[in-house]
Amino acid sequence: MGIEMACNLQKYRKQQGHSSIIVYNRTKSKCQTVAELGAQAAASVAEVVQTSDLLFLSLFGDHAVKQTVTDILTCNLQSPLLIADTSTISPDTTKELLQLIRDSAKPVKFCQTPVWGIPAAAKAAQLVFVLSAGSDNNALTEITVPAIARTTLDCGDDPVKAVQFKILGNFLISSTLEAVSEGMAVVREAGISPDLYLQFIKEMMPARSIVGHASKLVEDDGEASKTNVAFSVAGGMKDVKHAIGVAESVGMKLPIAELTLQHLQWVADNGDANWDWSALAYALRKN
Repeated sequence: MGIEMACNLQKYRKQQGHSSIIVYNRTKSKCQTVAELGAQAAASVAEVVQTSDLLFLSLFGDHAVKQTVTDILTCNLQSPLLIADTSTISPDTTKELLQLIRDSAKPVKFCQTPVWGIPAAAKAAQLVFVLSAGSDNNALTEITVPAIARTTLDCGDDPVKAVQFKILGNFLISSTLEAVSEGMAVVREAGISPDLYLQFIKEMMPARSIVGHASKLVEDDGEASKTNVAFSVAGGMKDVKHAIGVAESVGMKLPIAELTLQHLQWVADNGDANWDWSALAYALRKN
């Protein structure tokens, strides 16, 4: 996701006559594609922040985000820096990062800008960005749309609320996946054509995410989830756990999320956590 976003941002800025972006990844080779488009590949996080006023993060998991922000705060920052985190992390980690930045007294502002969209959407610059930078939200919209996103959703100036919003959006997507998987499993057992069921989904619920999930349950005789990976089982489990946590924080439950987590856990235990998360359907099949 991060590479696709960086490539699109660099291409758009070049087309508009703006300065090139600076990119960094611990695995240097991952920056090559962006560098070939004219971006500057940095050797360290410190090199990036020394000449930047806006830094987008695209990382997997809370630990990686926290470590990166911690590293940034050790740098000798000469001017204000806005960190826009496109990852989906927990509200608790977001609170920790905000406190960490306040305690550092560094000229750093942190906002959550998580995105909706699979890698194909990232490649097509069709992501949906969540914003939480307050007075900087308009500027972020101008930078991201249409370079890397088709639209933005403004959550004001509260990064914690923004990440809760994103997590509950993910919950709706995962719940739809659960429903599609259950329906497709029964369709197969009832002797109804999975292709016909997919056609129904395309006609009645043509959202990219729903059709994409359903297609994987039909392609390669229902085995495409093992090889066509847009979002892993492990990633799905992380996001569903976050949703359950948000509900618990306000004294509520998400029964569908709990069921989805059980099915994803079954796939992780009996299959592979690196399969696409649409593989949760395997937990529903008789054989």
